[in-house]
Amino acid sequence: MNRVKKILATLIVMTLVATSMTVGAATKSPAKIKLDPNGVYVSAKNLTYNKTAQIPTNVKVVIQGKTLKQGTDYVVVVAKVTNAGKYIVTTQVIGIGHYEGTVAKKVTVTVKKAKQKLKNTKKRKVKYKKVKKKTVKIKLKVKATGKGKIKYKKVSKKLKVSKKGKVTIKKGTKKGTYKVKVKAKGNKNYKATKWKKIKIRIK
Repeated sequence: MNRVKKILATLIVMTLVATSMTVGAATKSPAKIKLDPNGVYVSAKNLTYNKTAQIPTNVKVVIQGKTLKQGTDYVVVVAKVTNAGKYIVTTQVIGIGHYEGTVAKKVTVTVKKAKQKLKNTKKRKVKYKKVKKKTVKIKLKVKATGKGKIKYKKVSKKLKVSKKGKVTIKKGTKKGTYKVKVKAKGNKNYKATKWKKIKIRIK
């Protein structure tokens, strides 16, 4: 009787193993779909310098009429850009999950220069009793957010202004409002500003 039980147990185990092997063969993973270069679209982003490294391209992938999802169906490898200027950027699109293959595409990317603002351009006040007695000098100390070189220019004939922004008011200058102009020059990442007037009020 024990011998019969052993034979039956052996037959059951063999049957289970055979069934498992058949199921495994039947559930074999489907073949991956290869990325088609004609379905990979890479375009340049509109970028302006902002002090940080930025991703320069947009990517869209369409395979067999289906729009794929980044991070699920593919990943993107592209170098970030920081400074203003023109770049030829290579973007690699790599299939993952149910997709495979790598598609590389080049685009021209432009990072525009940023605007800069002038700081410390408020109206200055000078007491007339000081100017009546002697020549008065004041320093404007204007700065630019983009660190562009500051340039000064006089408007009123009664004043003198140096390259470093030192304003000279001649002795005996009458009461009134006088003006000088200031601007910041452009540099590799910032545009030049327009001329801005600074009022100097003597009263």
